[in-house]
Amino acid sequence: MSLVHRAVRGRGQLLVLVGSGGHVLRSEDGGQRWQRAQTPVRQDLTAVAGAGQALIAAGQRGTLLSSLDGGRRWSDVSSSAEADLRGVALRDDGEAIAVGIGGTVLRSRDHGRTWEAGPSLDTLCLEAAAIDAEGRFLALALEGELAVLRGGAWARHKVPGRSPRALCARGGLVAVGDGDGRVHTSRDGGASWESRPTGSGSALHGLWLGAGGLVVAAGDGGLVAVSEDEGRTWTRPPLLSKQPRYGVWSDDQGAIWCVGIGPAFRSTDGGKSFVKVPVQAGDAPLEGPWKKVPVRGKLRGLWVAGPGRVVLVGDGGSVVQTRDGGQTWARSAEEDAGSLIAVWGSGETVLAVGGGLAQIRSEDGGDSWVQVTGRPGGVSVHGQGAGRAFAILDGVVCRLGADGLRWIELEAPREPRLRAVWAGPAQLAVAVGRGGAVVRTVDDGATWEAVESGSTRDLEAVWGRGDELFAVGGLTLSDVLRSRDGGATWDVLAVVSGGLRSIWGDAEGTLWACGRDGALLRSTDGGGTWRGEASGTWGALFDVRGEGAEMWALGENILLRRASDEPREPREPGLPEDAPLLERQTG
Repeated sequence: MSLVHRAVRGRGQLLVLVGSGGHVLRSEDGGQRWQRAQTPVRQDLTAVAGAGQALIAAGQRGTLLSSLDGGRRWSDVSSSAEADLRGVALRDDGEAIAVGIGGTVLRSRDHGRTWEAGPSLDTLCLEAAAIDAEGRFLALALEGELAVLRGGAWARHKVPGRSPRALCARGGLVAVGDGDGRVHTSRDGGASWESRPTGSGSALHGLWLGAGGLVVAAGDGGLVAVSEDEGRTWTRPPLLSKQPRYGVWSDDQGAIWCVGIGPAFRSTDGGKSFVKVPVQAGDAPLEGPWKKVPVRGKLRGLWVAGPGRVVLVGDGGSVVQTRDGGQTWARSAEEDAGSLIAVWGSGETVLAVGGGLAQIRSEDGGDSWVQVTGRPGGVSVHGQGAGRAFAILDGVVCRLGADGLRWIELEAPREPRLRAVWAGPAQLAVAVGRGGAVVRTVDDGATWEAVESGSTRDLEAVWGRGDELFAVGGLTLSDVLRSRDGGATWDVLAVVSGGLRSIWGDAEGTLWACGRDGALLRSTDGGGTWRGEASGTWGALFDVRGEGAEMWALGENILLRRASDEPREPREPGLPEDAPLLERQTG
């Protein structure tokens, strides 16, 4: 799926793009090289505004991000609003406004570090925000209204055209782009309008007023239209793309940037011609206590057997292990096992499952392996002690036979499909899966019961200590579930941004979770709130596991190690404290 850039802003050689999945790309050399900034959210970002070194980005479900250093570092400063935010504007004095659906208006007086509710605009769908020549905030409604904030109240004016979405203001001119490819301009704050077609019937999404009468409009079908006379006449330079264009920005020296789905387009001649610019980011930043550990191979499953002792499994039946914290690795391959997905161990006993016809077991810590018969499609394995283990094979709960050489299918519910299993103390075991499915047994798998979880998301992982259990899962948003009675009842403890696929807890009570887009999260309050940590990757993280003071995380072509005695790098003076990752507490 192509990356979607929703908005672009610049200052000198600095360019900042925001878009899908909470990503922020920045360039300090006019777009020659790009770096993706670490952000603590996975919600789509739809708007960005800047003043000096301060930047504010706004997006889905009330997401607000603040940066005070030109976009290098971002803090989640989301308010209690849950509506999608579509527009943001920031004045030089630090006062800002963010607007969205349902008439949502938020105001800040400190460059976006804190927010409060502003005067609402009924139930209007607010699509954009801007600042006029007198420093007043403007808000554009899809219903065809322009609102001007005068003091603490809005003055509202009708806008001609259908479904206006694009708004920009400069000097005494206000410009609006509508759903039929027309641009409407006003010199009296919206009381009267002059309308002109851009030459296309495509909907406009982005609009920018440059120097010397320059107006640039962008929209559906790869539309870019340029006017040199404040919107009276228009030309349409050809683009090598039919993908929608959502955001546009220009400096006062003739450089124009236009972004949307796929590559960006740049003009250096005032919009007469455009060239395609691939926007590709380098490695993700890795700052703080997590360190990359070199290891080769396409690896999918992680088990931490003790301090410095790690077993990894992956494609081609590969098994990779270290006993010295990753300084040296021993390798083997069990070809009949196919692609191994998950691994678990107790003492010298290690079990691995995956997509092949044969699952495998080791009794010497992973040095040699034997086949364990069972269904293909293994995705999860966990146990208690060397002889008691459960696995999910092809969506079915299985238990390790007494001889340790076969997986026995159990009579647990088979729909919805199960994804992960955890073996608790005594005879307890819990499995989770699609649509919020949770099943449990208290007699070591002889009988199972379906349990109401309170979630409808696809659950990907479950972990517990004693009778306290946690489960996580979701796509763009993930539920964090908790049970305090061995899985009999559950509460949705929090909802966090991103698709989580693994959860683990250490001996100190800290919880860890990881998932899509390099999400690596930590909770120190029992799972109620979570903070993102830099993972050094934008790919998926498959597993997070620990032993004592060490934590490990495995992902696409990356292995990370975190030791609790490794201090974080000091923060730069004047930066606000990191806010928690976007979450919604519900119990």
